[in-house]
Amino acid sequence: MKKIFVFIVLALLTLSFLYPLYYMMINSLKTREEYFVNPFALPHESLQFINYTTMISQFKILTLFKNTFIISAGTVILILIIGVFASYVFAKLHFKGKSVIFLAVLMTMFIPSQVTIIPLYVSFAKVGLVNTYSSVILAYLALFLPEAILLMTANFRGITDELLEAADIDGCSYLQKIWYVVVPMGQAAIFLAIIFYFIMSWNDLFTPMILITKMEKRTVVVALAALMGRYSGTPTYQFAGLLLSAIPALIIYFIFQRNIIRGMSMGAIR
Repeated sequence: MKKIFVFIVLALLTLSFLYPLYYMMINSLKTREEYFVNPFALPHESLQFINYTTMISQFKILTLFKNTFIISAGTVILILIIGVFASYVFAKLHFKGKSVIFLAVLMTMFIPSQVTIIPLYVSFAKVGLVNTYSSVILAYLALFLPEAILLMTANFRGITDELLEAADIDGCSYLQKIWYVVVPMGQAAIFLAIIFYFIMSWNDLFTPMILITKMEKRTVVVALAALMGRYSGTPTYQFAGLLLSAIPALIIYFIFQRNIIRGMSMGAIR
């Protein structure tokens, strides 16, 4: 009986998560008139793939994808490089003041991004980084890195010291220990960070809207926010754009979600 209850709850949660995608998909294939007649019904006329071609040709959504991917990928790469090394230090090395430094890093998580965006903008403007991908990537790095360090530090603490000592006996350098021991054993946290911070940076509106004002460098979410005003009378275009914008994030999730499970399995049997 308990299993049936859990199954029903999980099924309902799954439907609640998938329904917005379904709603966007059916309405993105309708005409404007069909949508206003009944937004919950399936398309009755021919499927309006022209809504997608309009987004690609006129709205240039593929260029927006490129801009957003550069920012999201750059953010994730920097978070992983810095986060893995910092987390290993906090998890496995012992030095004076470690707890104080770790606490200071975690305290930055409680600073809202809205508070820091003006100082960041002024600082970036002085060094000529406004309207560049680097400004958004660095802002995301400051925003997301403390959370990533907390996540990976908790995971790396579960790596047994005997494995690291064995690596030392085998003559592994500091970098080799991280690459051959820490990274494989910490797969669950690392791949979770890839998924979470890629999606967070992909879907963010506030930071790129402030730091990037040039039209050709806008991210897809910022451009879609402008689309809401431009095509306010044609919501089918909006749904097509929203659905297209969700595809890359979903692809990243499906690519890496199995690695999270595999990483957890490795942790369970180590």
